[in-house]
Amino acid sequence: MLAERIEEIDWGQVEALRSTGTGTFTVLQFGVLPQIMPRQIGLSIYQLDSNLRASAVVGIVGAGGIGSTLMNAFGRYDYDFALAITLVIIAVILVSEAISGRIRKNIW
Repeated sequence: MLAERIEEIDWGQVEALRSTGTGTFTVLQFGVLPQIMPRQIGLSIYQLDSNLRASAVVGIVGAGGIGSTLMNAFGRYDYDFALAITLVIIAVILVSEAISGRIRKNIW
């Protein structure tokens, strides 16, 4: 997805920088990165949200972490602790969603 965004940049800015004799790194820094940075931040936030949601599920099936703790609580019939873990997972996802929404709003 990021490669598509790089292919869609305005090459006029890149050519304008090249016409002044700037180096490759400067062209990337001032011509390419400002055009792709909103997309890169958006993709990073999406991947972080996806990883947060998947971590509990992967932990339940045996990878460890908070998902295995949740599964152990259900196995011990400790539903108060399982509810607390579930609420923490939901709270973390909601907080990350709020932060990512604010970041996306500020970018665009």
